[in-house]
Amino acid sequence: MGHNVIFMLSAMVYLLINIVTSLNSSTDEYALLAFKSQITSDPNKILAKNWSQGTLFCNWIGITCGRRHQRVRELNLADMGLGGTIAKEIGELSYLRSLIISNNNFHGFIPNEIGNLSQLQEIEMQQNELTGSIPPTFEFLENLSKLNISHNGLTGNIPNGIFNLTSLIETSFGSNNLSGSLPMDICFNLPKLETLRISANQMGGDIPPSLGACMNLKLLSLSYNNFSGSIPMEIGKLSKLQVLYLGANNLIGNIPNEIGNLSALVYLDFGHNGFNGT
Repeated sequence: MGHNVIFMLSAMVYLLINIVTSLNSSTDEYALLAFKSQITSDPNKILAKNWSQGTLFCNWIGITCGRRHQRVRELNLADMGLGGTIAKEIGELSYLRSLIISNNNFHGFIPNEIGNLSQLQEIEMQQNELTGSIPPTFEFLENLSKLNISHNGLTGNIPNGIFNLTSLIETSFGSNNLSGSLPMDICFNLPKLETLRISANQMGGDIPPSLGACMNLKLLSLSYNNFSGSIPMEIGKLSKLQVLYLGANNLIGNIPNEIGNLSALVYLDFGHNGFNGT
């Protein structure tokens, strides 16, 4: 009798797991079809021909699912000439780790709902026509290591909470219309950061001395903005720095002697500022 009860309970648990997995998979399919519905330009008919109900979405072009569960882990639609807006339903792909839609013609806002994707590690949206502000919900993406939203038409400030994401390794905000200033404690919570690109925006204020705390920084590009004041001598602590672009700003004063300590430096540009001294 006891064995029968255990067998029945095991069968019920197995059935419930399958039901939940099926429901979750249906959620992923719904989210993907909602995403497709807002694509207005698909010149190569990639989504039109391939993304269709009746076929397993894990086999659709640009989709990678996990091995254990049929859940979407990667959405990679780079370089496909796609145009349209980003559906807010993308925030329901709860297992998503990589969101790559670079080099397309997406326009409109970046949905706040992306901040719901707690497992997201990589966002690549560069080379599109996105407008509006960077969603403040990005600060909830605790596993994010790569954020590239350069070469769009984004406006407003960079949310300070993004600089508290301790897993960040690469950030690229360049070639937008972003304004505001960098937080004075920018590197206090970025132990892994290697790349910080903010060039070709409308950022201003002083360059934070706390940048010297990003000890793994290899590339720092703040050129073509409105940064003012002097170059903090703390930048001379960045022993791994290979690229330092500060040109075309409103910087003044002397170039710190500490810059001479950057033994790994390969590229340096301080042009078009107001420096004096020797």
